[in-house]
Amino acid sequence: MEWRIIVGAATFGVLALALAFLTDRRSRERRRQASLPPGRPIPHLTDVASPAYLSAEQANTPPKGAPAQTIADDERTRLTTASSAPQLASGWADPRFVTDQESGWAVLHDPLVVVVEEVGSVRELLPLVEKAAAADRPLVVVTGSMDPDMMDTLAVNVVQRTRRALVVKHSAGDLRAAALELGVDVVDRSSLKAGWCPPTVFAHVTVWVSSKDGSWFIR
Repeated sequence: MEWRIIVGAATFGVLALALAFLTDRRSRERRRQASLPPGRPIPHLTDVASPAYLSAEQANTPPKGAPAQTIADDERTRLTTASSAPQLASGWADPRFVTDQESGWAVLHDPLVVVVEEVGSVRELLPLVEKAAAADRPLVVVTGSMDPDMMDTLAVNVVQRTRRALVVKHSAGDLRAAALELGVDVVDRSSLKAGWCPPTVFAHVTVWVSSKDGSWFIR
């Protein structure tokens, strides 16, 4: 009789240990799953896709078959006349933004224009870039300061024809005058970090032109 009690107790003990092991494993798996970042599938990205890495030389070379960056002669003449009175005494921040090689101008049609105090990272500018992309319009950023990596990222995208954008480095002390000229408010960095970019921060012009030394626009 005693041996049956002993066998029963041993069997019960083994089952209890197995149950505890399974429960612990499930608990650990739930904790592991909870610690993982949420799934964010990228549209049109296949499971076998892998990122393409470019050297600095490749990144700053227009893709094969890309049309030459130029504007028509009659438009250049019209914009030259308008350039006699530039509204801003600051031009493009990087020659890679130039879209008309003959004149050395960056010319953007129907852009969204925003005046920002300072851009410290790529993340801070993303809401503005996304707004312009959603509207399928170029983005002009007039700013007192921009992180070099952000500047380089935008310039490379312009060279690669994946984004239409322009950065104008303006005097930090004169940003409010520039915003007044455009009819918008200056977006401070804290608002930029918070992703605050309502439609009212964007100025709308028909054509924006920046040379090396100045910028002007036609409404």
